[in-house]
Amino acid sequence: MLSTALTSVIVIGVAAPALAQEKAKTDSELSDQAEAKTDIVVTGVRGAVVAATDTKKKSKQIVDSVVAEDAGKLPDNNVVDALARVTGVQIDRARGQGQSLTIRGLAEVQTTVNGNNTNLGDGRSLNLADIPAELLKQVDVYKTRTADQVEGGIAGTVNVELRRPFDLKKGLTVAGSVRGSYDDISEKVSPYGSLLLADRFDTGIGEIGFLVNASYTKTNYRENYIESESPFEVDLANGSQVVIPYRAYYGIEQGNVKRPSINAVLQWRASDKLDFVLEGGYLGSREKRSVERLYVQDMPFVGSLSNIVLMPDGRTVKSATYSNATGIPAGIDTQYNNFHSNLYTTNFETHFNSGIMHLNASAQYNWSNEGNYFVETIIRPGTLTSANIDFASNVYSKGAPSISFNGVDLSDISKYVVDRFQDNHGGSKNKEFSAQADLTLDIMPDGLLRSLQVGGRFNRRVTSRYYGYRDGFPRVNGTYAPLSTFPGFDSASLVGPDIGGSSTEWYRIPGSVVMSNIDAIREYIQQYDPANATRFSSVYPPSDNGQTFNSTEHNFAAYIQGNYAFDIGSIQVDGIAGVRYTNTWGKSVSYNYRPGDATNGYQDIVQLSPGFGNYFDLLPSFSSIIHFNPKTQLRLSYTTNVSRPGFYDMRPFYYAETRGTSPVVYAGNPNLKAQREHSFDASAEYYFGRGGQISVAGYYKKASGFLYYSREEASASELAGYGIDLSQYASGVGYVEQLRNAGDGTFIGMEGTVQSFFDFLPGILKNFGASLNASHIFKARIEYPYPEDFPGAFDSPNTSKWTANATLFYDTPQFSARVAYNYRSSYRMGIWTTNPEYSPYQGSTSKLDAAINYTPVAFMTLSLEASNILGNDVYRYHGSQELLPLGVRTLARTVQGSVRFRF
Repeated sequence: MLSTALTSVIVIGVAAPALAQEKAKTDSELSDQAEAKTDIVVTGVRGAVVAATDTKKKSKQIVDSVVAEDAGKLPDNNVVDALARVTGVQIDRARGQGQSLTIRGLAEVQTTVNGNNTNLGDGRSLNLADIPAELLKQVDVYKTRTADQVEGGIAGTVNVELRRPFDLKKGLTVAGSVRGSYDDISEKVSPYGSLLLADRFDTGIGEIGFLVNASYTKTNYRENYIESESPFEVDLANGSQVVIPYRAYYGIEQGNVKRPSINAVLQWRASDKLDFVLEGGYLGSREKRSVERLYVQDMPFVGSLSNIVLMPDGRTVKSATYSNATGIPAGIDTQYNNFHSNLYTTNFETHFNSGIMHLNASAQYNWSNEGNYFVETIIRPGTLTSANIDFASNVYSKGAPSISFNGVDLSDISKYVVDRFQDNHGGSKNKEFSAQADLTLDIMPDGLLRSLQVGGRFNRRVTSRYYGYRDGFPRVNGTYAPLSTFPGFDSASLVGPDIGGSSTEWYRIPGSVVMSNIDAIREYIQQYDPANATRFSSVYPPSDNGQTFNSTEHNFAAYIQGNYAFDIGSIQVDGIAGVRYTNTWGKSVSYNYRPGDATNGYQDIVQLSPGFGNYFDLLPSFSSIIHFNPKTQLRLSYTTNVSRPGFYDMRPFYYAETRGTSPVVYAGNPNLKAQREHSFDASAEYYFGRGGQISVAGYYKKASGFLYYSREEASASELAGYGIDLSQYASGVGYVEQLRNAGDGTFIGMEGTVQSFFDFLPGILKNFGASLNASHIFKARIEYPYPEDFPGAFDSPNTSKWTANATLFYDTPQFSARVAYNYRSSYRMGIWTTNPEYSPYQGSTSKLDAAINYTPVAFMTLSLEASNILGNDVYRYHGSQELLPLGVRTLARTVQGSVRFRF
C-alpha cells in the first residue's frame, strides 16, 4: 500500500506516435497556442496536465497515460501504483504495493517497453510491479490498437516508456530521489533511491546523447489475516447435505522485496534525416516472504462434525465442532519463500526520414529467468483430536473465522511435535529475439489518403520451466518427532495476527531460521524418515516431470494501414484503417507418465511427450475522429486483438491414473485456442482552458476462448489418445481433467472524466484544480460450461462494476498539496470449480491519500505523503450473495518523506 497521492500527475492523456505528417497548422492547434500564451505557468503539475490532455486530444486511439512531471518526479513507487487512478484501470494491492491490474474488466493485459513486446520467464508479459516509477518517462494504457502495434492482449496494452537523453535539455542533467516510507503494521521504514545521469551535445558527426538511470527499492510489508477457503458439499450422517469450507486459518504474511534496476541509452542524431538508438536495461526482484498460519483443514473428509449451526440459508455451516479420536489434520504451518527474477533487455533502433519516406527498423534480444525456493514446516501443539470453528464469528466486524483447539495449550512449547517438512524449487527461463521494420510513405498532404504504412515483425522465443518438490515425515519410534529435536528449535517464538483484539498466539520456528538450517534439516529427514532419505540427499528436490517443459515459439506478423482525412463542410474527419496478419507456430516437449505394475516394481512409467501447434489471425482495425470544432470531437473505433495461451497451460503433459474403478487423466492442453476479441468504442470529448476536459466513452467488447479448468467425462476414443482402453473398466466411464476453452464473453461499459484548473477564479483560488473520473461496467459475462442456476454464475473474474477516482489539488511553482480518493466495487476473485456458487469475492475497497510538496530552490523538492489514511482493510466472502464470510486482511497506513533533485 505504498502508492502515494499521485493525484494531478495521474491524469487522462494519450501518447501515440503519429504515422505521418499532418497539416502544418490546424485551426485547433492555432487556438491551443494562442490560449497557452495567456499563462506563463508551463511546468510542474500544471504542465503535466496540459501536456497529457493535449496529447489525448490529438491521438488517433483511445489511450490513457501517466506522465512524469519531470525527471525523477513521478510520486508513486511502481508502474501498477501509478496506474491506479487511470480511468477504466482496476488494480489489486498486496504486500505493500500494487501487484496486478485489469483494463475495462479484463486481465489479459499485454506489456511492452518502448513499444517492444517484453516477457518474463515463461509468461506472456512482464511483472509491472517490478518496474520502479523512477525509470519512467510515461506509461500508456492502450484500450484500442492499430495495425502497426504488436498484438497480444485482449484487455489492452500497457506500454512503458523509459527515458532517453534526447527527452532532456542539452547539456548535463543530474536528477534523482531519496525516499523513506513507514507503515504502521510492519513498523519498518522502506527505502527508495534513484539517480539519473544524462548529457547531450553536438559533435563533428552530429548530436550525441547518453543516459544512465538507476533505481533501488526495498519494500517491507506485513499483513494480518483470518480466512477460510474452498467450500465443499458434504453428506452428514443423518443423510442431509451441507456446505463447509475445506480449511480455516489465522495468518501473518510478511517480508520484503528488493528491486534493483538500471537503464542505459546512447542516441546519435547523425543528421536531420538519420538517427540511431542503442539501449539496454535490467529489472530485478528479490523477495523473502514468510507466511505463518494456525489452521484446521480437511473438514469434509476426515472425522466427524457435531454442534452444527447453519447460516440463515439452512445449508451453509456457520459453526461446528470437528473431532476425530485418532487426530484431526490441524496445526501450525510455517512457510518461507525466496523469489527472484532477472530481466535483461537490449534494443537497437534506426530512423531514416527522406522527403515523403520514413523508415524505422529495430531489433531486440531479451533474456530472463525467474524462480523460487520454498520451505514449509508443519508442527502440532500436542495431540489434536478436536477443534471448534465459527466461520462467521464477530472477531471482525463483518464476520471472519474463529478457531479454538480443544484440550491443548498453545503456550506449552514442550508439547509441540513435527508433522511434516516440505521444500520445492522451481522457475522458468526465456530467450527472445525480435526484429521489425516499418515504412511510411506520405501520399497526399491534402488528399483523402494522407499516408500509407507497411511493416513486418519476426519473433522467436525459447522458454523452459522446471519444478520439483519433496515431503519428509520425521518420526521417532513410530510417533511424531519432538519439536525440540528439529534444527533451529532454539529460535522458536510466539506469533499471532493482530486483528480485532485477537490474542491467539502459537509457537513456530521462523521460516528464515528454517531456510538457514536447510542442510541440517535434510540430514534430519534422512535420519528420521528413511523412506525419503534418497529424495533428501540432493541440494534441491528432483524434478517433477509433469511440471517440466521446453518450448520454442515463432511468430511472424505483417500489416498495412492508411492514415486518412477529409472535410464535411466545416467538420474535419481523420483516422486510421488497417489490417494485421499474424502467424504463430512452435513445438513443446514435456512428459507423460502412468503407474507401473509388478513387472517394474510399481515404478511410474515415464515417456517424452511432444506437442506442436500453428494458428494465424487477421486483425482489422479502424478509427475515426470527427472534429466538430477546435474543442469538441467524437472518436469512433473498431479493433481486434488476440491473447495466446500460456506455455505452461499448453504443455503436452499428462498423468494417466489407471488404478481406480474409472480412469482419470490429468493433463495440459496443447489444443487450447487463443482468446480473441472484437471491440467497438466511442468517445465524446470536450477540451477547454489549459488542461481542462470533459469526456464520456462507451465500449462493447465481444471475446471468445476464455479458460476454465474442469474434470469432464471423456469418450473411449479420447482416452485411447492417452493410451487407455476404456473397455477394460467395468464402470465404462473415464475422465480428463485439464484447462479448457469456455464460452464467449461480453463486456459493455462506460467511462467519464471531468478535469479542470480553476483559472477563472480570483486570487489564490486559481491555483486549485480537480479531477474526477469513473467507470461503470454494465455487463461482464462469460459463458461458463455449467448451469446458470445461482446469482453471479457467469460473473467475469477480476471485474468490478464501478471504479472511481476523485482528486483535489493546489499547485504553485513552490508549493503543492493534493488529496486523492480511489474506490473499487466488489468483484469475483476467481471460480471455485468444485462449487462455483461459493466462488471467492472481494468486497469493495477504498483508499484515501494525501501529499504536500515544497520546492525551496529550483533544483530540489521536499515531499510528505500519506497513504490509506482511513486504514481500510480488505474484506472477502464466498458467493455473490455473501453466503459465508471468507475473511479479512489488514492493509497498512503509510507515511512517506522524500527529497527529489535535478541539476
